[in-house]
Amino acid sequence: MSGLRVGVLGAGGQVGLAVLRGLCEDGGISAVGICRNRVSSLRVASHGLKVRTTQTDDAKSLAESTRDLDALVNCALPQYGPSKTSLANRRLANALATACAKRHLVHLSSVAVYGDFISSEPTLFRSPRPDTAYGRQKLEMETLLRKFARSQRANCTILRVGHVYGPELRWSETILSLINDTHFHLPFDGRRPSNAIAISNLIEAVREVLLASDADATFNLTDSPQTPWRELFDMHARASSTKFVRALRSSDSEAMAEQYRKWSQTGLFSRWVRESARWFLQLPGSYLTAVPSIKAFAQRAIATFGSENLDARLWALYCRHLAPHTNPCPFSNIHPLFFSDAVPGPHLEYHPAHPAKITSGLSDWYSVAFTPPERSRA
Repeated sequence: MSGLRVGVLGAGGQVGLAVLRGLCEDGGISAVGICRNRVSSLRVASHGLKVRTTQTDDAKSLAESTRDLDALVNCALPQYGPSKTSLANRRLANALATACAKRHLVHLSSVAVYGDFISSEPTLFRSPRPDTAYGRQKLEMETLLRKFARSQRANCTILRVGHVYGPELRWSETILSLINDTHFHLPFDGRRPSNAIAISNLIEAVREVLLASDADATFNLTDSPQTPWRELFDMHARASSTKFVRALRSSDSEAMAEQYRKWSQTGLFSRWVRESARWFLQLPGSYLTAVPSIKAFAQRAIATFGSENLDARLWALYCRHLAPHTNPCPFSNIHPLFFSDAVPGPHLEYHPAHPAKITSGLSDWYSVAFTPPERSRA
């Protein structure tokens, strides 16, 4: 299919802009950015890319401004407070489905729908359990798009995109920050799959979906083959000429992975009960610590009864809550993603970029964006 005309919604964002730029470099695709305000449109235009400004969550406006296009790629997600999110999702999903009636829509969702700790449990693909507001919003958009796309007879391909890394992207900035954090250690020495995807691979996958398929299906989208965390961190370390991240002890890795696995299988209500129970059990001692007058009153009562056993227990409880708590694992703040399994379910097949190209792109970006001014002048 040559001369395919594609609109990219959310082109003002990091991923959307990269996708638009990448599609424009393909001779068989003519791509244009679709933005909801002039600020975003000006950012896209400053890169020499075509852009249109329209009310993206209004079905009539979006349909009219994209009437001449063959397909849409949605990289946008409403950014509102919790009280307005569901309504904003519904408006955007309805507008996208209406604009893509009898056409193809490619929607970029996220592996965040599986939760912070991703389990390889097969049923998780069809019944995701997001435990963050972002993951719940992404899953809600998937559900709404399926519903509205069916009513409009639009072909909707949903891609659950992994952690996107590459030049100018937040995940690469995060990895570089962790590399320089002496308190961060890689669980399992980074052997676990990262469920990440290079931006060049994301662009190639979207391009192949647009050119070769209008499948009404849902796929995971990660590097192919999967990139382990160690390889991903070492790639960024080489690009920035910095040290390599040390490994977390095997015992700590196993203990924390099991903890996160159990937690991911616990429902929100059960989590609330357990957390409340832990707080309640600590309440007597913490209450005595916070309210000294109660301690004085209790001591007076104990003196009246003359119970040495009760006196000793009360003092031990009081001292325990005054003493600093020691953490058995000093790395307990490591995010659950680093302990996760590979995402479950079908993966989209595409032709991945060569690893050397990905590393080269990171090196070029780092040398420009992170070179101190004095070195630049030299």
